[in-house]
Amino acid sequence: MKDHKRAYGIYLRVSILLAILIVLALFLSLPYAEPEPYKLTREVVGIINEVSIQIDKQTEQIDNKTKPEPPEVAISADNPDEGVITISPADLQENIIPTNPVGPDIEIVPYYRVEIKPQPVSMPTPEYPPLAKKAGIEGKVVVKMLIDIDGKVIDTQVLKSSGSEILDESAISAARKSLFTPARQRDRFVRVWVIRAIEFKLK
Repeated sequence: MKDHKRAYGIYLRVSILLAILIVLALFLSLPYAEPEPYKLTREVVGIINEVSIQIDKQTEQIDNKTKPEPPEVAISADNPDEGVITISPADLQENIIPTNPVGPDIEIVPYYRVEIKPQPVSMPTPEYPPLAKKAGIEGKVVVKMLIDIDGKVIDTQVLKSSGSEILDESAISAARKSLFTPARQRDRFVRVWVIRAIEFKLK
C-alpha cells in the first residue's frame, strides 16, 4: 500500500503547477479585442457651440453697458434747501504721487574695519546752556555720530547721558553741526559711526 503522507509534498507541487498551467491556458485562449478610438458626437459639438455663443453674447452685453453714474454727495444738514450736489466725471482727477527712484543702500562699516578713517574738519564747541550754568550743573555726554559719504553727520545717538536733559540737547546740537572727511573702504566711500565725548565743566 502506497504511503500518501510521504507523497504529500509531491502532490502539492504537482497540483500548484497544474493550476498555473490551466490559468495560463485560459488567459491565452481569450480573444484580443482592440479598443476603438473615442469619437465626438455631433450633439456634444452643438452644445459647445451654443455655450460659446451664449458667452459671446454676455460679454457684448457687459461691454455695451453704460458706465455707472457718479456718486451723489449729500451736503450739510445746516442747508437742507440746497439739495444734492453731483460730482461730474470732469471734476475727478487722479491723485498721482511722484516717487523718486531708490538707489542701493550705502553700507555702514564698523569703525575698526574702515581702511581710511574719517578725520574731523569742523567740530563746533557746544554752547553751555545758561540755565545749567546758572544752576551749576556739570556733566559729560558721550555722543555717537553717523558720518555720511560726504562727511556730514546724518544721525546722532546719546550713548551716555550727563544726567541733564539740557546738556544732552546742547551736545547733540553741536554734534550735528560737525564735519568730517568721508571714510573709505576698498576704494569706495562708506558710512561709519564715530564717538565723541563732550564735557560740560564750569570754570
